Formats: sequence, C-alpha cells, structure tokens
Amino acid sequence: MVVLRADPWSPEYGMGFEPAVEESPLPRADPTVETEDWSAPIVPPPAVPGPVWFVDGVRRVELRLLADEGNRRVPGLFGSYAVGAVRCDGRASFEASRVCRAVVLGGGVVPQRANVPCGSDQLEFDPAVEAGVEPNMPLERLQNLMREAENVLAARVVLDGAPLVLADGPLRLGEEGALPVVGVIKRFVRRYLGPEQESLLGRLGPGQRTPVFALQDQQGAVRGFSWYARLVELRPPWHDHTGLVRCEVRAAVGLPASLQLADRVSAFLPDYAGRPADPRTPQNLAPVAGLESWLRHRMGDRAMIRRALVAWLAAEGGTSQ
Repeated sequence: MVVLRADPWSPEYGMGFEPAVEESPLPRADPTVETEDWSAPIVPPPAVPGPVWFVDGVRRVELRLLADEGNRRVPGLFGSYAVGAVRCDGRASFEASRVCRAVVLGGGVVPQRANVPCGSDQLEFDPAVEAGVEPNMPLERLQNLMREAENVLAARVVLDGAPLVLADGPLRLGEEGALPVVGVIKRFVRRYLGPEQESLLGRLGPGQRTPVFALQDQQGAVRGFSWYARLVELRPPWHDHTGLVRCEVRAAVGLPASLQLADRVSAFLPDYAGRPADPRTPQNLAPVAGLESWLRHRMGDRAMIRRALVAWLAAEGGTSQ
C-alpha cells in the first residue's frame, strides 16, 4: 500500500524535505556524544526569557550574462545580496544591515568593477570570480558571497554584545571562535544519522529535540555539534519531517555549552515558528521572514535595476571597461 503525505511548502520553493535519493556514505557524525539512547525525545526545561538576534541574507540575480574572452565564452551574472539582523525581546526591531552587489563571471575570467547609473544614484558591482564553467556556478558564487557576509555580520553582532544569535542556514564550521551563534537549517537535504537514530525525528513534539550529535570531517575530527528540533505540532496530511529544523554550532563552543544551547533554543523556537501565510511555513521563522522582506526592499526595485544594467551594457558596447 502506498501512503501519500504532503509537504506544506509552496511548490516554487521546492520542498522542506529534499535528501539525496542515494547518499552513500553518510556524512561523518557521532550520535553518541550526549547519549547512546535515541529511544525518546529530549524535553528541555522551559525557555528562559531574554533577547535573541536573528541574522539572515537574501540574494537576487539582476541580469544573467555570457562573457567572451578571446575564444572562450563563460556564464556570469549581475547580482545583489543583502544581510541584516533583527532583535527580538518581546518586540522585533531591525538593526544592522548591508547591501552588496557583484558581477560574477565563471571559468576564472576576472571582470572589472561596474559602476552603473540608476536613476539619481549609481550602483557599484564588485568583481567576483568563479572557477567553474557550468551555467549555475556564478549563482553558487553569489550564494557563497551572501553566506560569507552573514557569518561576518553574526560575529559582529555578538561582539557588539548580543548574548545569542540565530543564523538562518548552515554555519562555516571550519572557523574558530566559541561564539554563541546557532545555525538553523530549515531544509532537510542531507542524512547525518542512521535509521535507528533517524526514526526519532518523526516522533518529536513541539519544543522537543534529539540528542546532540557531533559533525566530523573525514579524519574524524569534530567540526561542530548538531541536533534536530520540532517547531509545531504534526498534523495530517503533512509528512513526519514537517516543522523540523536542524541546528548546529561550531566545535569551539564545546560540548557542555552546546547542550545548554540545544535545550534553550529548542524550547523557544516554537514561539518563532513561521506563519501559515509564509510559503515555507513553518520552518521559515517569523522574524526571518520579516527580515527577508525588509532586506529585499533595501536592495532596490528589480525592474529598475535591470533596465539600468541593460542600458549600461548597451552604452559600454558589451564591455565592462
């Protein structure tokens, strides 16, 4: 008998559950660092009230490109990205933000900086290089630029006094520093656990979590600690991974502090679950959704920027000199 269960995300955003069909071997992980018992969810104590900062970024392709260098032709793009932070402590307030623009070319071709008139302003697109030549590699480079800016902003917010920062998406686990920054990953794309441990995920209730497990490199060195938590009550017809997020911290935080963060974050995350109108509900946390909307506005009007880029390319004769 075939059982059909739905994913609540709007189809244009893909699915919240997108693991590889065949992924062998599993990424290296040690599920025993907190406990060997994965038979039941861990129920954290009630969350301690206090301020928390959310950091996220958005990116946008303004115009796709083909670039010719001699007898070579490579893909590229003009793109914009923005990162920002929102503070939540009974009310939400937008804080630090930054808007950046880049012209990205593949195949190792180095573009020039582009200064593009747009209305009464001038937009500066900084050069960025991608070694690959596949059509989507420039987009991946733009994504990585955004992720790098998010990590820098999260560290800055902590250094400015934030006691806890939740970053939307994975962290750069290779970095040093025992900062109280927790990555919250809303899309299930990789399997870190074996069937015995993974069976617990579907039995988590709101505010509950799995045991913490260690994320390792290929040599077995610990790069970070991670756990799964559920945001909302599971209800039909959604599949049993609906409303799950995976959280992670860097190894420098240490296991004892990671366990404390796992309890605290898992207990209060349901308070910030995405609203039903959000196309990526419930994993897209409400403060993050608001921050994304604010950042998109700060990036400027998409149609206006596209027209400016087309006019600039026409005036420059198709070069960036």
